[in-house]
Amino acid sequence: MGRKSGLSIEEREEAILRCRRKEEPLAAVARCYQVSEQTLYRWRDEFLTGGRQALAKRGSKGDEAHKRIAQLEKQLAKRAQVIGELSIANGISEKLQAYPD
Repeated sequence: MGRKSGLSIEEREEAILRCRRKEEPLAAVARCYQVSEQTLYRWRDEFLTGGRQALAKRGSKGDEAHKRIAQLEKQLAKRAQVIGELSIANGISEKLQAYPD
């Protein structure tokens, strides 16, 4: 597995645009940004298919997991609240049934 490039989205975008404008050879751009040519090709393909958002998505798998965990924790809290409310209602109902009219 390769290492993360550490480049911001803006830097990745600029590298891709430099390659697309053919200002200099791809190898020179790769050296400038300290990434492999293969990485530049991958970034280019991602950028062409999904634009800037595709470049941002690449390193955000951990963020998606955190969002999913937060969502599940919210659901769990809501369910715990409902269980608590139902338990209270059940207790009141049982007390009311204990006292005859």
